[in-house]
Amino acid sequence: MEAGTQSAGVWSGLSKSIAETVEAIQDSIVTVDGGGRSTSSGVVWRPGVIVTVRHGLRRSDTLTIAQHGEAIPATLAGSDAGTDLAVLRADTVAKPVDAIGDQPTRVGEVVLAIGRSALGDISASAGIVARLGNSWRTWRGGQIDKLIRPDLQLYVGQSGSALVNEGRRVLGINSEALARNAVITVPATTIDRVVDAILERGHVPRPFLGAAMQAVPVPEGLRSNFAEAEALLVLHVEAQAPAASAGILVGDLLQSFASHPVHNVHDVQHRLSSLNVGETVPVTVIRGGVKMDLKVVLADRG
Repeated sequence: MEAGTQSAGVWSGLSKSIAETVEAIQDSIVTVDGGGRSTSSGVVWRPGVIVTVRHGLRRSDTLTIAQHGEAIPATLAGSDAGTDLAVLRADTVAKPVDAIGDQPTRVGEVVLAIGRSALGDISASAGIVARLGNSWRTWRGGQIDKLIRPDLQLYVGQSGSALVNEGRRVLGINSEALARNAVITVPATTIDRVVDAILERGHVPRPFLGAAMQAVPVPEGLRSNFAEAEALLVLHVEAQAPAASAGILVGDLLQSFASHPVHNVHDVQHRLSSLNVGETVPVTVIRGGVKMDLKVVLADRG
């Protein structure tokens, strides 16, 4: 009988803690209608600033947010495909989240996903932190400051929900678009960085080269210059782009980029994703059989 009483006490305490955590966070969670077949959730990150998932927005001219059934217009301040984040502005009285950050330090911590449905009611799901890791880049080149993978289910409308820990701190925002068949939480540090950039510039600055290239077989007479049987042939150079300013020409064979051999377009994109706007990058090309070392100053595409 004593064991049953203790079990009931633990169960009751856990249930009470979860319910109270949801109640403490719910006033900072909104429904976001981005014109798709279903809505997303959003988190009031700062006064009048809502963060949600980019993949939930199908159009930007008729965005609305709602909290208790009353929809109000919102405008898109900017979005970032690399991190699947979108930043909205709205004249809302919904309060920003009180506590942000304190990233989870242990796999196995209990966490909640707290979102809001299309009907305006609060929704929640529970799970644990399944995996933690260092900073990483998404398949679209976005820099994520920490890998947080929760083991929980997102119901319809919960993409863009807040991930919350036992201390009622919002650890980040949940997305289903950053990994196949998995929920990934974009951490608060990444969100703050993206929000700052979007509010200041309207976008997240990322370097670009401004050259279209295609992998082609290396001509037999030039194979001693390349480690692989394929090289990148420059097909087009944008006017006034970094590649043009560096002197890269149509017909050049790209041998290396940022001091690394490159054999396909993915190699270049991967190197670009780790570099910064304004950085000077060494590039080696073969032009008319002659090796040439060039310098590219990376710019922001805007």
